Amino acid sequence: MKKQNNKKILIVDDFELNRAILCEMFCRDYEVIEAEGGRQAIEILKKEGTNIKALLLDIVMPDIDGFGVLDFLSEQNMIEKLPVFLITAETAVDTIMRGFEKGVVDVINKPINDPAIICKRVYNAIELYQKRSNLECLVEEQVQTIRKQNENLQTTKTSIIDMLSSVIEFRSGESGEHVRRIRKATKILLENMAEICPEYNLSEEWIILVSGAATMHDIGKVSVPDYILNKPGRLTKEEFDEMKKHTIYGSDMLKSIPFFTEDPIFQHAYEICRHHHERWDGKGYPDGLKGDEIPLSAQVVSLADVYDALVSDRVYRKALSHEKALSMIANGECGAFNPQLLESFFAVADILHEQLYAHPEVQEEEDIIKEKPVMSAIKPQEESNLSVRTLQLLERERKRYRCLSQMSGEILFDYDRETDTIEYTDRYCEIFGGTNVVLHAADAMKKSEHIDDADRRRIYAELEKLSPENPTLRSEVKLMTKYGSEEWFEIVLKAIFDEKEEYCDYIGKITNINRLKSESLHWKKQAFQDYLTGLYNRPALEDWMERQILQKPDAPFGLMILDIDYFKKVNDTGHENGDQLLKDTSGFLLHHLRSSDVVARIGGDEFAVIMQGVCSEEILNCKAVQIQNDFTSEFSAKYNANLSLSVGAACYPEQGATYHELMMKADQVLLQAKQNREPR
Repeated sequence: MKKQNNKKILIVDDFELNRAILCEMFCRDYEVIEAEGGRQAIEILKKEGTNIKALLLDIVMPDIDGFGVLDFLSEQNMIEKLPVFLITAETAVDTIMRGFEKGVVDVINKPINDPAIICKRVYNAIELYQKRSNLECLVEEQVQTIRKQNENLQTTKTSIIDMLSSVIEFRSGESGEHVRRIRKATKILLENMAEICPEYNLSEEWIILVSGAATMHDIGKVSVPDYILNKPGRLTKEEFDEMKKHTIYGSDMLKSIPFFTEDPIFQHAYEICRHHHERWDGKGYPDGLKGDEIPLSAQVVSLADVYDALVSDRVYRKALSHEKALSMIANGECGAFNPQLLESFFAVADILHEQLYAHPEVQEEEDIIKEKPVMSAIKPQEESNLSVRTLQLLERERKRYRCLSQMSGEILFDYDRETDTIEYTDRYCEIFGGTNVVLHAADAMKKSEHIDDADRRRIYAELEKLSPENPTLRSEVKLMTKYGSEEWFEIVLKAIFDEKEEYCDYIGKITNINRLKSESLHWKKQAFQDYLTGLYNRPALEDWMERQILQKPDAPFGLMILDIDYFKKVNDTGHENGDQLLKDTSGFLLHHLRSSDVVARIGGDEFAVIMQGVCSEEILNCKAVQIQNDFTSEFSAKYNANLSLSVGAACYPEQGATYHELMMKADQVLLQAKQNREPR
């Protein structure tokens, strides 16, 4: 088979014969590069980069070992793009698991007995990684295409909103430029407020949304009669009352459009439409809001609208001068406004007037320049056909990817920071209910009932640590399903950064690991539980005491070791009787001790008790005597045997500072107690 250009396999082993054997296996299909140590391997990886299609890596080497090479790959973000196989004679589970945790895909055991199978495993891994790389490229192309389509859709949506908003301006005999001026004046004011009033925390995305929503401030005038809307003279009280209703007409109209309420711009449009005639002192309409009760978006549009009304021709009067308009606003003749907003307005008033009223053609030219990239996106017919074909292929790959995720039971998600929207695959709805597209996602996640507050804070803290060098979060968390059950899930999330190394989006998956977690907990419980009584066993007791001493070195506790005297007499009547006595003793001890105490069966007919907070040998001995007396009176008659308990006790830290010291001390006291007991 002909070698593939720029496709190489790197074999790293300090034993030349091993390298020769592996080289013979792969040299027909790939160019094989050999390295006799980790340091040489790293230099080759730096030089060859993506030309290396697989890495066969020994663990034990004289300079930098295999794990050191794996650390280098992780630091360079190469481990996810390069299949790595460990070459080892090591059989220790810990060593192998360490390799898998660092990102290796498989293990090749020495000596090498099945060359054909190993070749197949390596080639399959190379093919899988190549397909994954191709899929990532396709997905990235799709993301860019969708983002471009989103931008075009946003431009179209803005144009439609402007067109609808302009209808009322033409109807009232105005030029229609009022809509454009209000949008741009709102944007200029908000951008200046963002600089001089940082406490408002105005983001660029928020300013763009509010500026777009501002164009719909007077949409309710479509319901006001023409004779009122176009009356050249002063309105009567009844006519003015009807005119004021346009704020309510407009907000009700916006609420009645089903698709619009789901758009991120809706909330701002609704607030502006209803409240842009409210005043800071509470003397506005329709709801008489005052101060910060008025949404900031409505406050800004209100001031922009007042200024535009003053310096523009209206059916009831001619335009006033810029200076006269500023004087009237400053003197409160047009109502009261937020003092900080007024400060921002007067700071940019001259610039605003120059751009929008004195020389509007300059601003118009800037608009045309900004729109050119959108227009240049239109392609010739032959390129358009190619684009359609590409999109069809991408759509097919997307469907296959979603089907695979559904079959695997995983939930895939994609968070778009620009639109604050998160989209899940359908599996999300099956498990958690609701819809698979969540608007205002950042706020929704903060209020989600599916996750505990402590876990939510932990996840947010881990998100804060993500960076372009470390973009992946992997965490296990309990989530509440739509059926009311708490189950374990693994969240794997990758942050996508832009060229400024700032967050753009998140993509990731949520996998149900409840069964695996339950099995893990079950086997852990089995390892630390006595099979007969259900109590802790000796390893569990040792683990508890060592952790207690390590984590709370100043917290005293008492240890008692209890041995059933003459247990053999009962056991000789039948092992079932002996087992029952052990179970009964277990229940007896649990009943006579506090819930905070720890009880364990540490072997045969021997039990151990930890009494937390007990720091006196005298108290410990008193409790031991009580247990002995109660045990004898309760079990001697029941088992027709003169049963009793021998007890050895020791206190931490006075009589032992470690597990072994305490056990040795308690065993010595127990042995002495047995020797002192009179034979029966």
